[in-house]
Amino acid sequence: MSRSRWFKRALAGVLTISAAGGCKQQLFMDPADYKDAAQVALPKSLEANPHGTIAPGQVDKLGGPVNTVTDFVRPPRMMKLSECIALAMEQGSVGSQSPNNPGFKNDSLQQFSGRGVGGSDAIRSFAIDPAIAAAEIERSLSKFDARWITSMQWQKIDQPVAAQFLSFQQSRDAASFSSTLAKPLPTGGVAGITFSTDYSKFSQQATTQTQLVNPNYTPRVQLTVEQPLLRLFGVEVNQLSPTHPGSLLITGLQSTGQGTEGILITRIRMDQQRATFDQLVNTMLLNVEAAYWNLYASYYNLYAQEEGLRQAFEAYRYTKLRVDAGALKPQRLDQVQAQFERFRAGVYQTRGQVLESERQLRGLIGLRSDDGVRLVPIDEPNLAPYQPDFHEAANDAIAYRPELLIARQDVKFRQLDLLLQKQLRRPDLRGFAQYDMAGLGTRLDGRAEDFGPTGASPGNAFGNFIDNRFNSWTLGVRLDMPIGFRDANALVRQAQLNMEKSYLQLRNEELRAIENLTLQYRRVNELHAVIAPRRAEREANQKYVARARAAVDIGGPDPNEFLNDLTVQQQLALAVAAETQAIANYNIALAQFEYAKGTIQQYNRVSVSEGALPPWVSKRAADHIRERTEAALKLREQAPPPGGTAVGGHPIAPAGGTTSLLQLPPFAEKRDPLPMELPKTDDAVPTRPGSDTPPGGRVQPGAGPLGAGPVGQPRPLPTFGTGSGAEFQPNGRATLPPLPPGSRSVGSGFTPPAGGGATSNPDGYFRSEGRALVPEPPPYRSATDAPAPGATPPAGTAGAAGESFRSDARATLPPETKKSSDPVWSPPALPTPPATGGVTTPQPPTIPPTLP
Repeated sequence: MSRSRWFKRALAGVLTISAAGGCKQQLFMDPADYKDAAQVALPKSLEANPHGTIAPGQVDKLGGPVNTVTDFVRPPRMMKLSECIALAMEQGSVGSQSPNNPGFKNDSLQQFSGRGVGGSDAIRSFAIDPAIAAAEIERSLSKFDARWITSMQWQKIDQPVAAQFLSFQQSRDAASFSSTLAKPLPTGGVAGITFSTDYSKFSQQATTQTQLVNPNYTPRVQLTVEQPLLRLFGVEVNQLSPTHPGSLLITGLQSTGQGTEGILITRIRMDQQRATFDQLVNTMLLNVEAAYWNLYASYYNLYAQEEGLRQAFEAYRYTKLRVDAGALKPQRLDQVQAQFERFRAGVYQTRGQVLESERQLRGLIGLRSDDGVRLVPIDEPNLAPYQPDFHEAANDAIAYRPELLIARQDVKFRQLDLLLQKQLRRPDLRGFAQYDMAGLGTRLDGRAEDFGPTGASPGNAFGNFIDNRFNSWTLGVRLDMPIGFRDANALVRQAQLNMEKSYLQLRNEELRAIENLTLQYRRVNELHAVIAPRRAEREANQKYVARARAAVDIGGPDPNEFLNDLTVQQQLALAVAAETQAIANYNIALAQFEYAKGTIQQYNRVSVSEGALPPWVSKRAADHIRERTEAALKLREQAPPPGGTAVGGHPIAPAGGTTSLLQLPPFAEKRDPLPMELPKTDDAVPTRPGSDTPPGGRVQPGAGPLGAGPVGQPRPLPTFGTGSGAEFQPNGRATLPPLPPGSRSVGSGFTPPAGGGATSNPDGYFRSEGRALVPEPPPYRSATDAPAPGATPPAGTAGAAGESFRSDARATLPPETKKSSDPVWSPPALPTPPATGGVTTPQPPTIPPTLP
């Protein structure tokens, strides 16, 4: 045979081996995508240096100390709900696993469980689980991969013999080469081709006694086919079996993919892992949205408490003036002071609620609490009534809930497992066939006509092999059957019971899902219905406070209504907090309803996909939303608020809320400092008109927790709206008219600036601009000094009787006409308000948008 012909056959053999290597399965993602997705932000030496020390992380200083209730002021960071969701999808945590009490992050650290740690709920770690399940599919498919088994060995044999005719076998040099290419078949069988060459060189003593081909090479090619006929026969059952049946004829062939389930079952596990990840994403979205609206309600609660504190502060100043003037009893001042302290404690408590709500949201979206900013929610809540079709929603829940998808996949797994166990109950009957071609020669190659030194032996072993002078074949069957099949029958029965159990669990889970949807359906209706009475309560309290303030401006305080006024002020703050909490609860209920339907991802415009991001995604979603938010905030600074009637300084939003940043909630506006302490005027305010004590009060010398100035400088005063002062308005201030001639300022403790108006000193601290006026005391001190009836009162006192309490907020007292031995004055009778004009009640502001 020519060398070119031999080369062609060798090349054909190499191509055959390459084709028999099996189909290469593509991995779940490209290596570059895997590094971008799974190894992002990992240390470079984490994989290459397994013996290195895992050092603790360094906590860098971000933006300053952590916020506290006494150190609350931080620059705001306006946050939209969409940005929170984008941050949570990138770096957040799942949080609480209770869908009926969402909005809380998990504060528990990981726990060691004997062979590993668990307890973390980072979404980035959960995102790797589907990739691990996809790699498990690769392991299951590997049991059908072709195997190349090659061996080479050398021997030196020199054994003593008892019979001389056997001496040629006991004294020789031997070598053996074998190379097998085996392919496990999807039907359970094995096809293989084995090429081997044996070499033997006998001693000279052995060759003189017998005629042997010495040395001799024996090349051989063996074709093998083996197939199970009963047990594990077929493609489907071998996709269910965790291992391949293997071969009894090809030595060294072992099944790969040990420790994995069948291919079809592993793919079911992959679907279950995807559904589990979707379930975790749904839970995280619900928690983020609940935490966002809880923070929204907490800010409104703080806003209400701050406005109540400002009103209590003004009420204290007002009452202090009246008590010092003798128009009110001193115990009224104690009641007002108690009201002020109650609101001050409420401010501290609600600040703690805001900080805790912000901490919960930060934990869910992956932000630290010491970055130096405050998260301020600016999305308008949804107030539109929602009345979905229950049966359509129930069908969506059955179809889309990830938990039910996991349960259905478990039933499918039980069905396939039962099919596998029935197949394993069959006896193991195998058929096999072999075809063997061999050659012999004193050399592996060489000239074909070379037949050795004596001319009787072939010289070219490969040439003799190609001539196919020596061949053999084998056909056979092999049966392995247990008597009774007791173990196999028990496994079948267990599989049947497990399938029945899984099916019953599925139906029960579907019923529970429908009942949970019923609960959320009712809560949506209930919480929306609660908003209207909560709003009506708040508006009624606002009207009461506004009318009471207007009555005080016209006719002075009514001692009979004094306690009611204090109570209603407190009720107003509670009503504002209750209304906004009801609105937040309604928006949380909408998210819970979508969660119960399994459509919360579509509700928040979130999609989950595998692999790297699409090529058209140029940046992170959170960065894109942040840029749009900042651009909208800049536009808001330039453009006026959009349409709608402005009530109380805030425009009315359309029904159902709006996503425009041109409308911000009041707590997101710039706020003035709070009066956290009352001014101390014990030794500076006159006890009665006409006292020799110098006018004016003394300022609290210490520095308060918020907005307080240095020692000796006035404390900042609150600001109010442009109305009567009873409205919840963030801008403007309550003002009193300037002093007329002949009157003195008492009780405030602040010096008005020249020219009047609300101004601030060079240090930035606000000063008062108005005073409650008390007339100059008359020169007489007894009844004998009283003027005759009809005499003109001294200059600087009140005018006609109808002008004793004017509507311009001045409290002017008429001169005494009769004095008793008691030096304390008695307040005059309250006049009747003018018949014309009436009292104008300011309209309450729209704290959230009005209901449709």
